[in-house]
Amino acid sequence: MRIKIAVIGSEHFCRRAEDLSVNEGDFELECHIYTDPKEAAAIIKTLKPSDAILFSGSLPYAYAKEAVQQFNVPTFYLKQDETAVSTTLLSVLANERVSCERISIDVAEQSHIDHVLNDLNGTIELPYIHVLQNGGSIEDVINFHQRLSDQGKTEIAITSIHIVYEKLLQRGITARMMIDPESSIIRSLRFAQQKAVLQKSSSAQIAVGILQSSGLPIVPFVTELSTILQAHWSETDGEFSLFTTKGIIEHSIKNPGFMNFFHRLPRHVKMAFGYGETTMKAAEHARLALNFIQSGELNSFYILDSNKRLHGPYPQSNGAIDMKVDHPLLVEIAEKTKLGPANISKLLQFRQSRTTNQFSATDLALYMNVSRRTAERTLKKLIEFDYVRIVGEEMTYKQGRPRSLYEMNFAIHY
Repeated sequence: MRIKIAVIGSEHFCRRAEDLSVNEGDFELECHIYTDPKEAAAIIKTLKPSDAILFSGSLPYAYAKEAVQQFNVPTFYLKQDETAVSTTLLSVLANERVSCERISIDVAEQSHIDHVLNDLNGTIELPYIHVLQNGGSIEDVINFHQRLSDQGKTEIAITSIHIVYEKLLQRGITARMMIDPESSIIRSLRFAQQKAVLQKSSSAQIAVGILQSSGLPIVPFVTELSTILQAHWSETDGEFSLFTTKGIIEHSIKNPGFMNFFHRLPRHVKMAFGYGETTMKAAEHARLALNFIQSGELNSFYILDSNKRLHGPYPQSNGAIDMKVDHPLLVEIAEKTKLGPANISKLLQFRQSRTTNQFSATDLALYMNVSRRTAERTLKKLIEFDYVRIVGEEMTYKQGRPRSLYEMNFAIHY
């Protein structure tokens, strides 16, 4: 399977990536060259279909991040690391005969240069450092290097941005580009290729959609939806099933046309989707997802994937909860408390979403979208087996009983 990777970067980076990929038989590059990293956002809108997108660095990626969210393909940027910084410093120190404290350098992260100098046991003086900011001004980076040069504090500037390099040379300032090691570029291209292959395989997975109507006939809506999803459909006892692929579903739900259609569905229509390795399994998952639509949320739909993760409710949320537990501790919690996988998944997500350890029954009820009484029953089961502890009380009003404060008593990261 030959993969097409769209590469967005400076002319220097793109030519280097092309040279390094000449002998790679599993992917081909389609390069898109910019003069200024800000142009990356506009380039994204002109891309032809590709299997993955690789930016030359974090800066062009930051400018294009909002636009790239419309693409349903793996997207990456070449991450600057200690290898790039150390290789560049070594080259400059060896070839330019200049001491480190006479260098100005801009880097993606302060830690990159700190780690390099720490590895040298602090035997080298620090250069002048500018940390690049996402969305920051190119002119600010140029001024940083020029000011130090004009003040006689530096002899050479090292920059991570090609347009900065060119501008500094035009102003008569000695400058060098940050070196992206060959190994880093090849590794990033191969990683993009591998992720694209995985996504293609996943996107080809079978998807089944089910529509149920408790009112008027909905054949015109089913026909319209089948066109949007490039699906075949059938009807049994008033229930409609649509057969397509996961990739088409995931692409379609990001499309305004699909959401416009969904909002035109009569309120008595329920819709859900399921993914699976077989049509039977995908249909089973779609039916399970359909059961999660409550009477008050008929303007929502869910997707249950092949890993039993429930996504939605769309369009209000694209969050996901696990509908199965396989970690030994979670299985133990489920068996002892008789709580279902969905509730345990929500408990984990609730804890991970909070900045403090303590919480009230009301906090939990609001997060799980249940009544306070239901939340208290859940907590009672957890307290019984010491998975949750009461750690205090708080008064929220001048009158009334104080409410208990709780704390999870089990590991939350899996």
